[in-house]
Amino acid sequence: MALFSALTLLVLAPLSALVLRIIYNVYFHPLSKFPGPWYAASFSLTDAVICLLRWEHEWLLDLTKKYAHTNMPVRIAPNVLLFPKPSTIKDIYWDAKHNTKSTLYGTGVLGPPHLFSTLDGNEHRALRKALGGPQWSFGALKNTWEPRIDSLILLFTSKLSHLAQQDQPIIICDKAAQFAADIMTMLSFSTPWGFVENQRDERHLLESWRDGLNFFGFAARFRWFRETVLKSPLLKPYLLPSAKDTRGMGYLIGQADVQITERERRIEEEGYTQDKPDYIQYALQARVNGKPLDPIQKRAHATLLIQAGADTTGTGLGNTLRFLTMNRACYDKARTEIAAAEEKGFLSTPIKYEETITHLPYFVACIKESLRVGPPGPQQLTRMCAKGGAWIGGYFIPGGTEMTSYSYVVHRDPGMYAPDPDAFRPERWLESEKKAAEMEAANFGFGVGPRVCLGKDIAYFEMYKLLPEIIRRFDLELVDEGRYLVAGGVAFNQGLAMKLMVREVN
Repeated sequence: MALFSALTLLVLAPLSALVLRIIYNVYFHPLSKFPGPWYAASFSLTDAVICLLRWEHEWLLDLTKKYAHTNMPVRIAPNVLLFPKPSTIKDIYWDAKHNTKSTLYGTGVLGPPHLFSTLDGNEHRALRKALGGPQWSFGALKNTWEPRIDSLILLFTSKLSHLAQQDQPIIICDKAAQFAADIMTMLSFSTPWGFVENQRDERHLLESWRDGLNFFGFAARFRWFRETVLKSPLLKPYLLPSAKDTRGMGYLIGQADVQITERERRIEEEGYTQDKPDYIQYALQARVNGKPLDPIQKRAHATLLIQAGADTTGTGLGNTLRFLTMNRACYDKARTEIAAAEEKGFLSTPIKYEETITHLPYFVACIKESLRVGPPGPQQLTRMCAKGGAWIGGYFIPGGTEMTSYSYVVHRDPGMYAPDPDAFRPERWLESEKKAAEMEAANFGFGVGPRVCLGKDIAYFEMYKLLPEIIRRFDLELVDEGRYLVAGGVAFNQGLAMKLMVREVN
């Protein structure tokens, strides 16, 4: 009997604690007034598992639609509110009081802290000042890098021409990702790693990046796991990435270490310098409060360069080709615009960034619409509500609340994009200058505010140059639309297949 009572107690005690947790979080928590499913309000594990299953973007959109009638932020975890309206972006992301990230980014799963994963707003500001600058701008890209990018575009289209002659479907999303990875390794380390030349995933960069995304997403969203398990001195060495790993995030850290070590050796032994520094050189020259970055920081930011360029721009390239070939009227209109500009002698070979901006307004609208409907980085960009709380979107948000918008949701706001927020319709960007400006302000694909993605201009630069060149040189026939997958808040394409037919280019 005593044994039975002990067993009963062992079962009932944790069960009671679980029930009490649910009751508190649903009815008595400071965020209990906000709508959301009880299972999400009770446990952060809910979002972590949904993210692991790669359903998060669809789940958050469904929740937004379900609770749209409340006109309130949606509670997606015990201490996390999702703000689905573009009108709240400024109040969250431009207010310096809320510039501290939540511990969602402090897991260590991406490696040692770098610009993206630094939580404290003041520390981030100092790092941003040291590592940011005009080298990330359109002007620097045009003056320093455009000739080398042009060479890579010509190589890329030559490789595609060869593949097109085989009259077989091409997994175009993989080719686009390889091109983007070559661009980022060139910008970072002066020389591309050879993704395009060798037609493969060099050093398994893309595979390793994607291998690490599920764990990153799960660990970041499961609060108990990130703040307890990953902080354990006993467990941390077995769970966090190491430069000795042969795949995943650890492998990328190891590749970054190789690049930094070799560059430092050349500087010391050969007196190596650069007239036009690459991004790793800027990291080595960076100063925070007059002091250079320490060895761990240097390697962390080299890792960030590899991670940041691994997939997202390639996803944007692939998405645009998917949407155009799925919407033949848009495809034909874009093709006609390019042909007209070419006939007037407005286009170089390959097409220059400024030429796309000036002479291909419809194609620019296609790219913007693609980034709206299929954002490459639908990540929870959580910010901590400042101590004392704040009024956001007409509601008081208690201090310490984790607040986030989400590009896949914000970009489908009916108030901004009605009557067809889910449709790919590039014309919406050309119908009214006032409305286009409002939609630009609502663009959350690269974040906004003092933490906006440093590589935003790079992504646009690549897309504005390569995509019209592909449409100009090839007839595209969609074979398989593939899948738009979101893992750990990062999107990539899988199985997007097309047949290409080479066209004559003057």
